[in-house]
Amino acid sequence: MSRLNLIPQEILLKRKNKKRLVVSSFVIIIIFTLVIYYLGIFFAFNYKLEREIAFYQNKISQINNQIGEEKDFEKELKDLKKRQELYNSLIKGKIYFFDLISKIESKESADINLTSINLKDRTSISIAGYCSSLSSCSNFLRSLRDIENLKEVNLNHVRFDSSKNIFYFEITLSF
Repeated sequence: MSRLNLIPQEILLKRKNKKRLVVSSFVIIIIFTLVIYYLGIFFAFNYKLEREIAFYQNKISQINNQIGEEKDFEKELKDLKKRQELYNSLIKGKIYFFDLISKIESKESADINLTSINLKDRTSISIAGYCSSLSSCSNFLRSLRDIENLKEVNLNHVRFDSSKNIFYFEITLSF
């Protein structure tokens, strides 16, 4: 049996073209939708990635600031240590006259009376005074030798005053 088609050929072609148009439109719509979907995912991922990059760049700049502050602190600490070493080297072995005078006065006993302490030159001090006995003068002389940074302790002279029954002495301290 044969099939007989009474629908004109043009209408059949139009139907075929319509079907093709519908199928191709549907495929294009699906492809377009997928492209838009993937573009949305791409831009969302890109936006998220840019935010993370900005966040980590901010953290890096904060860490760099902290490192810079620590380096500045380390530089200041090094400078302070150098200054302290320089200061210590300058004052090492130096004699401060006020300290020296107070040390001399602390060595003074009850029967020693100091009348004068004179700076002869920048390297020696002359001490004059009187005492009741030679042994107290000798003890005073020994106690002066215990003072730090002194090179020499010399007894220049001792003179007895028989009218007052006292010994006058003069001592030179060299540093």
